[in-house]
Amino acid sequence: MKLFKSLLITQALLGLLTPVTAAESEINLDEINFYARKNSSFKKRFNSKNFSNQEFAKRNIFNKSIKAPINLFETGSFSETTTISGSASFVIGGLRNHDPVYTETSEAINTHYSYDIDLSTSFNGDDNLFVGIEAGNSSGLLLLDSTNVVTNSDQLSVSSIYYSFPFKEWDVAVGPLLAQDDLVATTTTKYSDAFYLSGNASGNNLWTLPGLKGTGISIARVFENGFNVGANLLSVTGNTTGVFTKESADMGTVMAGYDAENFGGGIIFTKFDEIWDLDDKTAQYYMNYYGVNELQLTTWSAGGYWILKDKLTANLGIEVIDADIGLDSPEFTYSTLSMDYELNENNRISGAWKSMNFLNTNGTVDHLGNAFEFYYTRDVNDAISVKAGMYLVESEYDDGNGTTIKNGGTGDDWLLSDETVYAFETIFRF
Repeated sequence: MKLFKSLLITQALLGLLTPVTAAESEINLDEINFYARKNSSFKKRFNSKNFSNQEFAKRNIFNKSIKAPINLFETGSFSETTTISGSASFVIGGLRNHDPVYTETSEAINTHYSYDIDLSTSFNGDDNLFVGIEAGNSSGLLLLDSTNVVTNSDQLSVSSIYYSFPFKEWDVAVGPLLAQDDLVATTTTKYSDAFYLSGNASGNNLWTLPGLKGTGISIARVFENGFNVGANLLSVTGNTTGVFTKESADMGTVMAGYDAENFGGGIIFTKFDEIWDLDDKTAQYYMNYYGVNELQLTTWSAGGYWILKDKLTANLGIEVIDADIGLDSPEFTYSTLSMDYELNENNRISGAWKSMNFLNTNGTVDHLGNAFEFYYTRDVNDAISVKAGMYLVESEYDDGNGTTIKNGGTGDDWLLSDETVYAFETIFRF
């Protein structure tokens, strides 16, 4: 529905739902940051063994113009405790849909690239200063999991910066640009989630771990008996409206789970603050625009995974969203079933099904439709992999003309358009 359509696809509210679906023409997808990540991936702690002991060339410099002693400096290198990794991807493909925004590009071939760099520095062997840098030029048509879409297209920008360290038996991360899913202890799914669903911010834990960024702190702990817990507190607008103030947009997450050798799962709970002063607009602006007197989200997700004979991994998950819009309205859900099957060491096939519901502005819930994706991944070598697949949406309300749902709401509610996408991607890692 339009109550959440524009708002959910802006970084200000959830920055997470540029769904698998069509958006209204006023939305500029180039201005959206997609945070495609491996869901529920617990970041590995850095130590001195992670860094090589290379011998760097050193040069003596004597500056005759000033009175200074001879200095030694390392040329062509970072510090010995800094590592760099990254990737570049090339994407080509096409789509067919009834979206009025993409009428001229439907069934056309589209291409784009993405590029990201990760810098990690340890100061004592146990901590880590992380900086992520990315660039991309996608138009928003073929957003795969590895795709980076930044506001300044074709320009490098800082996507994440935080400092992590151990505290007793806990892992802690703090920073001015910390992502909600940078430090996650609980695994609700092991699905690779590396194609169109995740690339369009509709993958696993869509509502509870959308990957929003801001000023915040995260903690996590994994116990020896397999249990794990974690939590984070984030101020999305901490750099403009203050940190955890009445005017700021804040969110909090808690999680708990259990991982055994061949199965596991967990529960994640996230509460989103009311929407205040976002994108130079006040909360009253949004509430007037959508015709509601409140706008607040409380979400939780539960999921589990099973690994069969080290070849097949099956995952099942459900998300429950309680949207407070000032009306008595039911909760709505998203459900996901997914799998990965390893044909051999270098080849894998993957597939997922997602059922989507949404809340109308009059407090009624509609089943929007179902989305499917199937893709094949081949690791050519340790540094290069290729990926090919298709994505399909079957809408409950698309009559072939992009007609919106009118179920007693504002008359301009959400629409999930029928859509078919084919894409091929080559990824280079370094």
